[in-house]
Amino acid sequence: MDISVIIINYHSSSYTIKCINSLIEHTKDVNFEIIVVDNNSNLKDIKNLENYTSNHSIKLVKSKVNLGFGAGNMFGAQFATGDYLAFINNDAILTENSLNILFNFLQKNKEIGLVGPNQITEDNVFFKQSYSHYNSLHNIPFTEKNSTKYYKNLYGEEKLNKPFKVDLVSGAFMFFKTKAFDKIKGFDQNIFLFYEEIDISTRLSKKGYDTYFFPETTFIHYQGKSSENTDLKIEYLVSYLYIIQKNYSYLKFKQLKTLIQLRLLFKSISRPKYFKLLLLSLKSGNSLAYSKKVKL
Repeated sequence: MDISVIIINYHSSSYTIKCINSLIEHTKDVNFEIIVVDNNSNLKDIKNLENYTSNHSIKLVKSKVNLGFGAGNMFGAQFATGDYLAFINNDAILTENSLNILFNFLQKNKEIGLVGPNQITEDNVFFKQSYSHYNSLHNIPFTEKNSTKYYKNLYGEEKLNKPFKVDLVSGAFMFFKTKAFDKIKGFDQNIFLFYEEIDISTRLSKKGYDTYFFPETTFIHYQGKSSENTDLKIEYLVSYLYIIQKNYSYLKFKQLKTLIQLRLLFKSISRPKYFKLLLLSLKSGNSLAYSKKVKL
C-alpha cells in the first residue's frame, strides 16, 4: 500500500462522508486505503458511518471514548499499512489529486518527513494558518493578530508558488513518510487537542527531518466543523503550555508563559471570561492536569 489515510469522526459523519467522497473522486495513480476512527459519536452518527463504509471498502474503527486528535490518529495508525500516512481532518475537501502530488514530492526528497498542502476556506480565501513559525506572536494563545498578510509575507510572497521549508504546517492535512512518523513514535497522546503541529514538527527536526509547506496543491477546510462544542480556550492554553515546557528550555517556557499571562490580564479587564484562563496560567506544575482528557 502506498498511502494510508486516517480520518477522525466525532458527531459529524456528514462531513466525514464528504471528505471521503472527495478523496475517492480525485485520487488517481496511487494505491491508498482509508481508515476512519470514530471518537465515540452518538449512535445515529455511527450508524450513518457504518452504512456508508460497509459499501465503500473503508475500514471503520470505533473508540469507546473520545480520544481527541493525537490519540485518535494513533489509534487509526495502528491499522495502517501504507509507506506514507495522510492525517486529514474530516472537514477537509480535496479538489484535485493531492495525495498523488504529495506522494511524488516526498519520494524525491528524502530529507523531508512531513509536508502540508495549501488550504483555503470554503469562500476561496487563503487560510492564514497553513504554515507558521513555532513562537511567532501569531502562534501563541491569546496574543494572535488576525493578519492574513502576515502569513503571506512570512517567508516572502514570491515563495508561495513553490514548496519551502517551514517550522510547522496545519494539522488539518499532514502527509508523513511512515518511516519518519514511526521514528518519532507519532503524535504525543498526552495532548487532547491543539498544537500537535508544533510538537511533532519539533521532534521531527531533532531527528533530522524537515517540514515543508507545499502550495502547489490546495484543499478546502471548513474550519471548526470537526471540533466539539466545548470551552476550547482552556484546551488551547493547556496544550500550548505543555508542548513548550516539553520541547524548550525552562527560560524559554517562562518567557512565553509570562507573555500569555500579561495578555490574559489585559483581556480579562474588558472580558471577565478570560479571568478563569488567567488563574489557570498562574498555576504551576503540569498543565495537562487541567485538560478535558483527564475528565473523560
